[in-house]
Amino acid sequence: MIRLALALSAFVLAAAPAMSQEDFSEGPICVQNETALIIAEERPEGVGMNILARPPAKGKIRCEYVEQEGDWIIGQIDDPLYYQDLVGKYLVLTRSTGPDDNLVIFDLEDQSVVVDEWVGDGFLVSEANVTFWQRFEDGNAENCPEFEEYTSYGFGASIAREQVLDIATGRITATGEERCSATQ
Repeated sequence: MIRLALALSAFVLAAAPAMSQEDFSEGPICVQNETALIIAEERPEGVGMNILARPPAKGKIRCEYVEQEGDWIIGQIDDPLYYQDLVGKYLVLTRSTGPDDNLVIFDLEDQSVVVDEWVGDGFLVSEANVTFWQRFEDGNAENCPEFEEYTSYGFGASIAREQVLDIATGRITATGEERCSATQ
């Protein structure tokens, strides 16, 4: 009986569709904190998401992307922005149509862009900070130990420095860490 239950649960789990933060095929997403309510949905045509910010809701809302007077529409219609996270007063997005992403961080209180940088090696968001690797210069044989390997596979190279956006203070500081990464 236990084997049957395990087999059945494995079948149900295998048959269930995988859902990830980037899978919005079921409709818009709505997230909010003490700063803002964010509503984002995949664009039916083109790339990116329609994203809006408004003051936090008081009580339940219907999670649907409908622009209202006073909403802040994030990005342009041809801007391939994708929702990633909402932490404190910062809306974390990526901009991409290919293998390399830009990290885009909006200050929702000031309605300004804090970061819009290439981050091919990804980023990490926590309640305290956003950590990312910002490209500073092209890699070459002198500053990148892996340069020959990367170029032999048809890639380029770039030197990136680790940066940290402190959520509490809004300051971006360098950690002093540096690395060479392959680029396309």
